[in-house]
Amino acid sequence: MARKRIGMKKIRRVIELKSGTEMSDRQIARALNISRPLVGRYWEGFRESGLRVEEIKEMADSELLRKITKPSVKKSRKYLQLLDYFPSYVIELRRKGVTLQLLWEEYKEKHADGFQYSQFCYHFQQWRNASEVRMHIKHKAGDKMFVDYAGQKLHYFDRESGEERAVEVFVAVLGASGLTYVEAARSQKEEDWIRSNERAFWYFGGSTAATVPDILRSAVSRSDRYEPDINPSYEEFAEHYSTVIIPARVREARDKALVLSSGF
Repeated sequence: MARKRIGMKKIRRVIELKSGTEMSDRQIARALNISRPLVGRYWEGFRESGLRVEEIKEMADSELLRKITKPSVKKSRKYLQLLDYFPSYVIELRRKGVTLQLLWEEYKEKHADGFQYSQFCYHFQQWRNASEVRMHIKHKAGDKMFVDYAGQKLHYFDRESGEERAVEVFVAVLGASGLTYVEAARSQKEEDWIRSNERAFWYFGGSTAATVPDILRSAVSRSDRYEPDINPSYEEFAEHYSTVIIPARVREARDKALVLSSGF
């Protein structure tokens, strides 16, 4: 296991999300604001412990940590490090021009002491043949809700004052069905943002496993491509509704493509 540790609350959340959703290690890492290797290592420790998810709910933190951080005699640290990348490689290889050679070169840039190309290919092929992880590129029902504000505001006339007033346009889209919720919001302030997210859940009839907002101040207090900081109130909202926040990456339009293509 890595020397760096995270709080037990996040460790339990890693296990919960890995066992109950189709989220990748990268997505979970971004949602919990931890590194991707940590997600893989604690999940691997849980799997090797032989524990079941139901068993750990009432287990003391100290006991759970002891059981999932036992040194593994079966797999080296270097292999576990490489294993973290495999789920994302399955997706990357479906993109035009992406090869194992390119992925290995990127891997070696980050890990100079990593496996050579032949070993890299061997371990990846063995992992794929074993079907240890099932990857789904298509959105699953209830998996993600994409949320953002439309680029242009709407306007209305106040009956009492006769003045024209501008309102924000909040848009929420379900990843699997494309079902869309739209409402006029007074502002993009944090309270209005959270209430709009909440009403979207009410409209859809439940919360999704993950919520994907754009990088806006009401959702993210510190923008970072890999580990953005989620605003505390928004994070509490997510915990209350059993969802996780996965902000769209900066300059990655495909992360919020459903909202962008919704027509608003």
